[in-house]
Amino acid sequence: MPYREHNFLPVASATHTSETFCPEVVESYRDFEPPPNFRQNVETLLRYVPSEYLIGLKTIILTNRAGLSRKRRKHDVWSQSRKALGSYYRTSKSSPATVCLYTDNIVKSGMGWLDRAPVLRYLVVGQVLYHEVGHHIHATHRPEYAEKEDVAENWGRGLTRRFYRQRYWYLYPFLMGLARLALRLRKFE
Repeated sequence: MPYREHNFLPVASATHTSETFCPEVVESYRDFEPPPNFRQNVETLLRYVPSEYLIGLKTIILTNRAGLSRKRRKHDVWSQSRKALGSYYRTSKSSPATVCLYTDNIVKSGMGWLDRAPVLRYLVVGQVLYHEVGHHIHATHRPEYAEKEDVAENWGRGLTRRFYRQRYWYLYPFLMGLARLALRLRKFE
C-alpha cells in the first residue's frame, strides 16, 4: 500500500504541552511578605501535573487574607470552622477557572521548618495546590458522582504521589520501605 500524506491536526505532545497549558501564577498581596521561594515552589509543583488536566485553568492566584475583597474574604477564608488554605473558582461566563492559594494561612498552618528541607518544602503547599487542582479536574475533565471534597482529596493525594515519585525518584524505594516497616510495626502493637 503506498504511503499517503495526511493533513491531520497536530497532536500536543507531553513535552510541548507542559509549557503551553501551564496556568499563569499571579501574586497579589497586601501588607504581607510571602516566604522567599513560595512562587517558585508552586511553579515547580505545576510542572508535574499532566498538562491535559491544566487545560482550562487560567490562573493560580497567590494572595493573603488582606488581599481579598470583603465579600470574598467572608465567603472563602473560613471553611468548616477552620481557615481555608485555598479555593477553586469554576469557569463562568465572565471569568475563566482560577485557583486561589491563601499564602498567609498556608504559612501559619505549618510550613515553618519544612521549608528548609528540600524534600519537605513542597509538602504543605503541594497538598493545598493539588487539592484545588483536583477540584478543577473533577469539574472539567473527569467528573464523578461522589462528594466533591472526597474526589478533590483523592486527586490531591494522587498528584502528590506522582510529584514525589517523579521529582525524588531516588528516594521513593527508601520511603516505600519505611512505610512497609511502619505498617508491620503497627500490626505488632
